[in-house]
Amino acid sequence: MVGAWGNIVGLIGSILAVLVDVTLYGAFFLGKRRKSTCVLIIGVAIIVSYAFSLFAERHCGYTLKMLFEVAFCYVLCALLYQSRWDRRLFVIVTCYAVLYSITYWADTLCMSFLHLTYEEYVWNIPLYSSMFLLRAFVLLAISLVIRKYRPPISVSKQARAWVPLSVVFPLSTLLIIWQIYTFPNEQEIWQICLLILDVVDVVALLLLDHLEQSAINREKLVAAAERAHVQDENIQALSQAYAGQRKMTHDYRAQLSTLSELLEQGNLAEAQSYLSEMKAHQSERILLINTHNAAIDAVLNQKGYAGQRQGIDMRFRVNDLSALKLPRVDVTIVLANLIDNAMEACVQMPEAERWVSVQILYGHEMLSISIINPSRPVQITGGQIASTKPEPLLHGYGLRNVEDILEKYHAEYTFSFEDARFVFTADWPDTNN
Repeated sequence: MVGAWGNIVGLIGSILAVLVDVTLYGAFFLGKRRKSTCVLIIGVAIIVSYAFSLFAERHCGYTLKMLFEVAFCYVLCALLYQSRWDRRLFVIVTCYAVLYSITYWADTLCMSFLHLTYEEYVWNIPLYSSMFLLRAFVLLAISLVIRKYRPPISVSKQARAWVPLSVVFPLSTLLIIWQIYTFPNEQEIWQICLLILDVVDVVALLLLDHLEQSAINREKLVAAAERAHVQDENIQALSQAYAGQRKMTHDYRAQLSTLSELLEQGNLAEAQSYLSEMKAHQSERILLINTHNAAIDAVLNQKGYAGQRQGIDMRFRVNDLSALKLPRVDVTIVLANLIDNAMEACVQMPEAERWVSVQILYGHEMLSISIINPSRPVQITGGQIASTKPEPLLHGYGLRNVEDILEKYHAEYTFSFEDARFVFTADWPDTNN
């Protein structure tokens, strides 16, 4: 009878424990699965948790139990939520340490109030079971409150060096808990240390999330500045194009007047020579690219002329983009950053090897982008390009902005370095988000 009751309590405890974990992590991380998939994962997690509890009861000490539970929580979080590995590790270890501490303090207060030893407390089945379930329900309630009033933040993909270092605090907490259970005769001094570290863990969790949010806000400001810069360049390019067109129109009228006078005077040879000069001069002023999309044309032509001035062979292949529905600001930011990066890489190459191939094709509700350029060796690690600039923290936002925009529209993109060439490709669904 006792065994059956223990199994029931253990099953209920496993259900509540998994629900506490899922709810609590939901306050720190954004979900990435459909509801049906989440239910399946949670169901499997409950079965695994219950099976391990039966095994651990007979064969595992505190150390192995802690290691398994932390690893279990890590895998569960990785399956259900969007998260960076360093932040995931810190949040999981910290939450686990704090929850374990709450369990310990609840048991300690109960034993102290009822004047029971640990053995008497554990073997009092009704009392121990009641406290076990009460703790689980209280933790679930606390987790629900935290999740309700603390919405998860969207973090960058860039790992923070200081996050893994912060795991030292919750790991120290777990070490002290292990010390308390292993050496019960030395509890007083360890209890003081545990209480201090519990406070440090909570403060560290809140502080690091604040720092994460601050870092995100800084990146957003840089991204906004980048947007403003690109927009300003677009406006200048369009203004220059308009002014150039007006000047061309004025010059063209004057040239026609001159040509007309020559013809009226019967100077056919001079008229022919003058017409040839007009054609040659006009061809130099024709726009490089015409996609029938003013904003994109402005960017491409501006970058094309800028590349030519730097001795770069700018090779464009485009088609009609007049039907494109994507926001012009986002498209121009992506193109401007990618072409700027390509030209910057080209400038570091010998003059004979400076070229940039830009292909922008639209069809079947899809914008296909391909930019290829020769480059010095580029190190790509974990989907990130290692910066070679003296202050890497102040650079690299260009490509990061590109990635953020493309991911916002669920575009598929790749970048690679092979055969002394850097290649960036993207297939961008045409949707006005």
